[in-house]
Amino acid sequence: MNQDFEALLAVIAKRNIAYADFVAATKQMDEYSELFDVRDVQMWRALGLDITRTAKNQIELKTRRNEIKDQIFCVVDIETSGGINSGQIIEIGALKLQNGEIIGKFETFVYAPYVPENISELTGITAEHLKNAPSLAFVMEQFKVFLGQSVFVAHNVRFDYGFISATLEALGYGELLNRKLCTIDLARRTIASPKYGLGTLKEILGIDNTHHRALSDAIAAAEIFKYSLQKLPSEVRTTEDLIEFSKSAKTMKRLKTTTNEAGESVKFDDAVQADKFDDNKNLSAANVARNLNIGSKTQKVKEPKLPIFDE
Repeated sequence: MNQDFEALLAVIAKRNIAYADFVAATKQMDEYSELFDVRDVQMWRALGLDITRTAKNQIELKTRRNEIKDQIFCVVDIETSGGINSGQIIEIGALKLQNGEIIGKFETFVYAPYVPENISELTGITAEHLKNAPSLAFVMEQFKVFLGQSVFVAHNVRFDYGFISATLEALGYGELLNRKLCTIDLARRTIASPKYGLGTLKEILGIDNTHHRALSDAIAAAEIFKYSLQKLPSEVRTTEDLIEFSKSAKTMKRLKTTTNEAGESVKFDDAVQADKFDDNKNLSAANVARNLNIGSKTQKVKEPKLPIFDE
């Protein structure tokens, strides 16, 4: 995301600004002004930025007004065949939540001709699982529709958000501008734990499901998210309050040892996936496009009619 735009976003996360000022500022950002008419609020919304033009001719970020119970959050997890420079998305799972209830689900494999052995060992996903899956372009288009203007939530959101955004941009759909929230950051401020990897938090909270599969990990992250919401101080009411709290509130004291809800000793043998930190320095559309060989001849995959999202 453009640094100047991030600075502008930090302003509208705290207060409305004049529509004319918003347009003047974004006209100076070539990656947006050369792509679409920055005066068109609906185009910004199409990229996931949940803004509106008020009766007072101001730009308002709706997450600044939305109470947490009314906000739609989309909890996302992806599995990939490697880092941003060497792989692609091979599975995506997501849940839409509102007021603690699941209101939508998205789950699909993504076609790839090859899955490295270490990835298959980690996830259980092989090329055989993917041979009849829909293409990356098809899946990303469908996911973008599913996501809409939801707040993007993930465990280590920098990886999932960055990988998806760069992939969308490389495919010509534009980058993501959705507000985002990391459940690692939120858990550090609401859950006492020696570690904050997904596996450790699952043990502490008694979450029992498959690890390193997209929908299962999204479900686990959603449970961590819902638990953390119950631990918020009373002054955290709006979505922007929540995002700010997750980034800047005092962190919990780390425990040396702990037990889960059943009173059982927890083994801390996991960490946040190493592949989700390695190779993340160049999360750019150019790198994704180069890796996916966009513009060259690739195998055509028939687009099946899959019930990949349910709302």
